[in-house]
Amino acid sequence: MYVTTSRKSSLSTKILASNIATFLNAKYEPRGKKSIEDVITRADELGHSRIIVVSETKGNPNKLAFIDTSDEWRWVFPFIIFSVDTEFVHKKIGRINKEVEMIIKNREKSVNSQRIANLFDIPEPTTDDTAKFIISDNSLVFKYKDKKMQLKIKQLLESRENEE
Repeated sequence: MYVTTSRKSSLSTKILASNIATFLNAKYEPRGKKSIEDVITRADELGHSRIIVVSETKGNPNKLAFIDTSDEWRWVFPFIIFSVDTEFVHKKIGRINKEVEMIIKNREKSVNSQRIANLFDIPEPTTDDTAKFIISDNSLVFKYKDKKMQLKIKQLLESRENEE
């Protein structure tokens, strides 16, 4: 998985995107002035077919958008609108380098949790020493030992027309 930011993003958005990549054991690179096509080309060069774009409003990170490049590139919905505590946008979390175990809360009862899980390209771990990625209808929680980060889900956008 490849994680990047929206164009000319704030330091807070770059730090959060880096922290998400750290927990997901993904490759992070800030976007800078690259076009979406340049981002897709870079992800392909690195062997990634799923891209997470962390976007912001007024300098505050607030949206995860997804691109799939396995065939022709396309946006994958829903996008996740979220809020996050300021501690996770001011300090980088050190490298974890662990496989990720995805845990879906209320899998049987929740269509949204499963839809959110399908946005992420996370293989099954081959070891027990993993970072945990816990998905529920109202949050994404990333954990490894004493490191923890939570994104509170505010809304799921079903298309780009729904954006404000």
